[in-house]
Amino acid sequence: MQDEERNAAEAAAARARLQLDQSPTPSDREEDQDDLNQDFAPREFSRVDHVRFAQEFIQEISEATYYNGKLDKTTIANLENPLEGPTDIEDPDTRLSLNLFISCGNASEQTYNSVRQDILACFPGTGVLSYHMVKKFVAEITGVYSISDDMCINSCHAFTGPFKDLDQCHVCNEPRFDPIEFACSGKQVPRQQATTIPLGPQLQALRRSKEGANAMCYRDKKTTEIIESFNAAYTVDELVYGDIFSGEDYLDLAEKHSLTEDDTTVMLSIDGAQLYQNKKSDTWIAVWVVLDYDPNTRYRQKHILPAVIIPGPNKAKYIDSLLFRSIHHLSALQRANNGAGLRVWDGIKEETVFSKTMFILGTADAVGLVELDGRVGHHGAHGCRLGSEMKGRHKPNSGHYCAAHLRPNDSPSADSNHADFDFRSDSVGSSRDTPEKYQAKLNLLVSSRDQAEYEQNRKSTGLSKPSILCGLHTERMLIVPLCNTQDLMHLIKINLGDLLLPLWRGTLRCDPTDNKATWDWAILTGDTWIAHGNYVASTTKYFPSSFHRPPRNPAEKINSGYKATEWYLYLFGLGPGLFRTLLPKKYWRHFCKLVHGVKAIMQRKITGKQLREAHSFLCQFVEEFELLYYQWRTDRLHFCRPSLHSLLHICPETHHIGPGAYYTQFTLERCIGNYGQKIRQPATPFANFMQIAVRESQLSALKTIFPVLDTETTASIPQYSHDLGNGFILLRPRTRYAKKLDGQEGIVVGNMTENLVIRKWGRLHLPNGQVARSLFSEERRTAQNKRNSRNVKFCQGEKHEFGEVQFYFMLEDAAGILKAYALISQYGPPDADMLEDSYQQLWACEYRGDQELKVISISDIVSVVSMQPLPPMDGEPGNLWFVVEKSGLDDIILTGYVDDL
Repeated sequence: MQDEERNAAEAAAARARLQLDQSPTPSDREEDQDDLNQDFAPREFSRVDHVRFAQEFIQEISEATYYNGKLDKTTIANLENPLEGPTDIEDPDTRLSLNLFISCGNASEQTYNSVRQDILACFPGTGVLSYHMVKKFVAEITGVYSISDDMCINSCHAFTGPFKDLDQCHVCNEPRFDPIEFACSGKQVPRQQATTIPLGPQLQALRRSKEGANAMCYRDKKTTEIIESFNAAYTVDELVYGDIFSGEDYLDLAEKHSLTEDDTTVMLSIDGAQLYQNKKSDTWIAVWVVLDYDPNTRYRQKHILPAVIIPGPNKAKYIDSLLFRSIHHLSALQRANNGAGLRVWDGIKEETVFSKTMFILGTADAVGLVELDGRVGHHGAHGCRLGSEMKGRHKPNSGHYCAAHLRPNDSPSADSNHADFDFRSDSVGSSRDTPEKYQAKLNLLVSSRDQAEYEQNRKSTGLSKPSILCGLHTERMLIVPLCNTQDLMHLIKINLGDLLLPLWRGTLRCDPTDNKATWDWAILTGDTWIAHGNYVASTTKYFPSSFHRPPRNPAEKINSGYKATEWYLYLFGLGPGLFRTLLPKKYWRHFCKLVHGVKAIMQRKITGKQLREAHSFLCQFVEEFELLYYQWRTDRLHFCRPSLHSLLHICPETHHIGPGAYYTQFTLERCIGNYGQKIRQPATPFANFMQIAVRESQLSALKTIFPVLDTETTASIPQYSHDLGNGFILLRPRTRYAKKLDGQEGIVVGNMTENLVIRKWGRLHLPNGQVARSLFSEERRTAQNKRNSRNVKFCQGEKHEFGEVQFYFMLEDAAGILKAYALISQYGPPDADMLEDSYQQLWACEYRGDQELKVISISDIVSVVSMQPLPPMDGEPGNLWFVVEKSGLDDIILTGYVDDL
């Protein structure tokens, strides 16, 4: 017993030592919680219009109920007394109408009516509902509908909150209503409207069926599993972060408020969208992500709940006014039934339960986050998105502050001469705002007596206004600012490339006092850049199809919409191998430190040891970047962009809210793409986009309530395939008859069986969604643009190895059980010098063909990888290939790109 107590005490101490920050303990937060609850509600309105408007929105949100949120009587009745049990859709005509409505989801109303007429012509007695009737029926049984708010024709703001009674725009003075229509008919017809889809009815639909209610139990089970694993860990290195629920902030929230399986956790994600590539269309869209699902299904389109569609053509001046309706409704859900939460019918318990709706995160890119969190832009004096104390350095004759950590030697500006950032401190990157610090800064900002004092306080606090999220119930959320974080998709996969590549190309702005001739890192110029671009384009054929979009020729396409996945595969996939022969060694090795850190933090599951190592490498990269490139020069301050400072926060944020792969903007970006592809009325794209969002929300709710209508979950595996269990499926092509193996293949397989007569299989579906092909299947393909998907990563004991699959086959073991294997050609060991020089990031090995054939179990295969030919340096062998893995290995489902069976 004493040993057990001692082990428990050591585990608790280990967890305490993990603190990457110096934030207050949970008990400290609880003591101040009551004060914070009061402080976040405005006591005195600011004299500055911009701040006062935000306070008025917050005030209304903090007083939200079902009855002051523009909900109709039917919706309120459903929220207070949800429908019990599933609706009967066994009637053949009703079922046919619903199936037809779902099948025509990407088509027009005319298509539905045409198909309906054809059915009635063939079967006159069939009672297929009209489009209008089935649409009405779907809205009634799902309870999902939209709320419209008038907004300025120039997208300045919506007429909500403090603007609700205005007849013209507060910013541009454009009339709210159509003057021509009013003159002709006397009716007040709004010129433009934004659409909000209330969250409550969508959440009620999630638990109506047994399948839906069961899927929503993941969070509760995962939380218990995480707590047990943390308690069992003896050292910091043994802790495993495998979801948002691994974060300390969530665990504290769950413990304090005793969250149960009935409660619901949500994340809000907002971003701008350009509906047409060559047309101005600054639409904004926000969605809810329900975190209670298993990550393997959480980010699928049917589980993404639309929140608000904000039409263009311009960016809104007051985003708060357009987010107001969604946040107001969430606040009403949190405060409903005296704080007990939303009433929901549970399909498993077959009873109505109270579900607390907990707000966990608000996410956006660096630009959108300014609107959500109320901080200044990232070029402000305190532009850190997490509110750390790190102050930027002002560049003379510029309105920007640069994120330089080291003091320049020659700066005439007092705003640049503060002390160097301490990279040796134990709290590097972890000094983010606490709720107490945030409230103190907010109080200072609100107390500004005039615009001049506001500008001064804005600069010193890094805040521009209170966040609209402050209006939510503070006991039903990760309190502001803990609910705001960084987006790894834009940071890692776009912003860093947008800094490094212009440096290496020598296209980054060079001040008159600087000289590009001294930029010894600028090597991607002239013919070298063109040749490099052609080489990158030639790598496409070596990328598996599951890697989605391989990088195009950067010399031709880098300025015309390079995608996030292209940036990642180019920089962090191909980069260690391709830049080795181009960059001077000190810059290449410095870049490899970034690759090491990035690959670690992009994983869906990361250990405490990996987290510590990644943090160390990222800190080294940031410090050495300033030593190598910026070199303490004022005229190079603009080299130090905010993305560099953000790298210091990634690992501490993992400790707080779990791995960043679970809250990137990938989900919203894919949602925007899916909705945009369905636009069928280019003359009225905004209205059509809003209708699509409402329809998709209703269809998602319909499929959740009636799983039998969801063909995605009922789809069977392809004909003539063989399901091996645990997510492994053998797929065609296969040989028609079993044939005898000969040559080296026969010798290797013969070592495990005397029967050399086997049937070859060509493809294997893996649990992570990838399809691993083989030499047997790819030799049969004659297309010129075919891509290599036959290289895999597999386990050998505790080690990972790489090999080229020759084919798959099955054999009976001694007990007569059929088991599946793969014959692979294993690549040689990695070059030790390259591995060391690259900080374990360049795994370059020799392809040995038939000389290294071996048989492995298909369960040993982890993922499909790309093997790229390594450009040799003088004196090196030419038959070396280096490994490129997809970010996070098993993140295919998170990003939505899954191979087709």
